[in-house]
Amino acid sequence: MKKLFFMFVLGMCCTLACQRESSQTPERSQTQPKRGGTYRAALPWQPKDLDPAFSTDIYSVIIIQQIFDGLVQLDQNLNVVPALATDWRVTADGLIYTFTLRRDAKFHNDRLVTAEDFVYSFTRILDRHERASALSFFEKIKGADAYSLGKSRRVSGLKALDPHTLQITLKEPFAPFLAVLAMKSSKVIPREEVQRWGKDFGHHPVGTGAFRLQSFEGDRIVLTANPAYVEGAPYLNEVVYSIYPGAQNEKIAEEFLAGRLEESPFLKSIQERISGKGRYQLVRKPSLSLMFYGMNCAADPLTDLRVRQAVACALNKDRIIQEVYKDQFVPAKTILPPGMTGYTPENAVYTYDPERARKLLGAAGYDPSSKRLSVTLISASKSNAAQRELALISADLAGVGIDLQVQYETDWPAFEAALSRPSLQLYRYAWFADIPDPDNFLGVLCGSRSRYNFMHYRNSDADRLLSQALRETELLKRVNLYREAERIILAESPMIPWIYLTFESAFQPYVKGLEISALGQPYIPLKKIWLARD
Repeated sequence: MKKLFFMFVLGMCCTLACQRESSQTPERSQTQPKRGGTYRAALPWQPKDLDPAFSTDIYSVIIIQQIFDGLVQLDQNLNVVPALATDWRVTADGLIYTFTLRRDAKFHNDRLVTAEDFVYSFTRILDRHERASALSFFEKIKGADAYSLGKSRRVSGLKALDPHTLQITLKEPFAPFLAVLAMKSSKVIPREEVQRWGKDFGHHPVGTGAFRLQSFEGDRIVLTANPAYVEGAPYLNEVVYSIYPGAQNEKIAEEFLAGRLEESPFLKSIQERISGKGRYQLVRKPSLSLMFYGMNCAADPLTDLRVRQAVACALNKDRIIQEVYKDQFVPAKTILPPGMTGYTPENAVYTYDPERARKLLGAAGYDPSSKRLSVTLISASKSNAAQRELALISADLAGVGIDLQVQYETDWPAFEAALSRPSLQLYRYAWFADIPDPDNFLGVLCGSRSRYNFMHYRNSDADRLLSQALRETELLKRVNLYREAERIILAESPMIPWIYLTFESAFQPYVKGLEISALGQPYIPLKKIWLARD
């Protein structure tokens, strides 16, 4: 029997609004979808590579979602629905998952997909030498430790019962596992293509998705339609991504207004120019995301809790966001965003209090007149908005006796490398949920073993609560565990929650078939989009 893991309900409405300021649900066209045409989109940074197991940036995910499929996928309402699995069964103890696969799914190299391909794909993630981005999720599979330590040549919990039946056995209950199988890391890949390309598979990806990679060169990525796609050929002939390093949103808007792109970020800085045209589709939807400032708890002077607290108290967040973004975004107070299970605004700890910031710095041994504190912050975005925001942050910090040096690194792989340096102090970062589960924020960003914990935050009590929450299958108990873990983390101030981001984009009037969930742009299924123009 097929089971739905998650019915995700947002407490906020989603609207598709036209330029005339009316609010309405997305129109369902009465005309027959048209085939053909090129969809042109922008990427604010260049993806590092397109290997689903090892990519770590959201810009890769946007492409990976079009090229690859997994066992299951998330629909527009974030329900888990079939992809390459037609149905599945889960034992009452939550340990054994049995999937029946489609018999007609093919890789782009024209080979049929089998259950053994999933065994290979998931086993590859568990190779500790490879540093797969989803390693911590798949370690829950029975036999994962023995395989990773070289004590076994296979993972005992991964079995192909026959070419079309896959069985996964966990070593303990893992509440979000079915949703994990809808993540980009859980896509199926063909062994022969990985062996052919080796480490360069990420630049020559072969999946089962609605689109194939045609080229990945310079500032352009081109995808072409897969006519043999298992759900039917997509309507579009191709998708072309142009890359604008450093989030050049103003330039992207210019290209959109000139008719050279099908979509554009809809920021306040370009709202008047777009709104005056009266014909574009504007989509605004709450998203499960967070923009924050991380502080490296292992680097001086941020090893001192009082210094981290002082930085948090020094910033007039509400004023900065109002001045820079004109109230487009909601100031963040917590790590879990609104709409996420476990969201608890009462967990907020620090508010703007410059006098308290000065006292904390004094207690930590800093005096503006004799021993000023100096810290460095790195940002991947050099957009006009980011620069204005950081200028105001610098002014606030200077007001309490902290000198801030800002470094911009607009090359995304170089920015990622900088996040792993021991010398890192502060960084500006945005996190977009992969799955609608609180662990995807608290565990991934703040768990002591997570590769995305660039803050080097460590707390044994928080780790214990996060680990317990993953094993807990009763929703209310899980929620309480995450609430307590977040309270502990926020009190120790390894990060400053900054903005709850929303998905806001403008689309050309002829773009049809849009389906947008709270996971935002990476999960827009381009296989459903068609262009209603001659």
